[in-house]
Amino acid sequence: MVKINKLNNRKIEISKIENICRYFISDCTASEVAKKLDISRQTINKYYKDIRVLLLNKYPLDTKLDKDCFTLKYIYLNEEVFYYIQYNNKYYFLDSKALYYKNLFNFIKQNIETTLINHKKANSVKLLYNKRKNDFLVIGYYKSSNNFETFLNQRLKKFRGINKNSYESHIKESFIRFNNDENFLFNFIVKNIYI
Repeated sequence: MVKINKLNNRKIEISKIENICRYFISDCTASEVAKKLDISRQTINKYYKDIRVLLLNKYPLDTKLDKDCFTLKYIYLNEEVFYYIQYNNKYYFLDSKALYYKNLFNFIKQNIETTLINHKKANSVKLLYNKRKNDFLVIGYYKSSNNFETFLNQRLKKFRGINKNSYESHIKESFIRFNNDENFLFNFIVKNIYI
């Protein structure tokens, strides 16, 4: 029998674990999966939590600032502002705790945060990055379609209340889901749960 890290501690067949992974990737709720697999919702939630932790710990969620030009956007959720970068049709969460984003967050706070959030007609700012000086220049504010924000809002609504402590992890997970197709994510998770 193939061993599975942390998920192996529970006594469920591997085929059911893989089905739980498929349903997780399809973004089915724990209640839906519990009915389909005849397993308690609490057990499904425990597996979902383990899969989510694995995904967030193993998947490279952000990007280093080595791009010459990128778009900075924000989401206002749960009375908190979350920033992210759009670059080449991918979206990257800006973790305020990441050391390599420190200069960017300082630049945001000192130069553009108030203007960007209070701007009536713009939801994005185009930034030019000088790698040598590790500095930023505002090219302009503009209105852009926000496909990711629409995706995120629709996704979070289905959970009907998310614990405040896990709110940021659901947002980070949404970036991973938006940037990748379901087949890639399923293979990524299965590859990483097997020892």
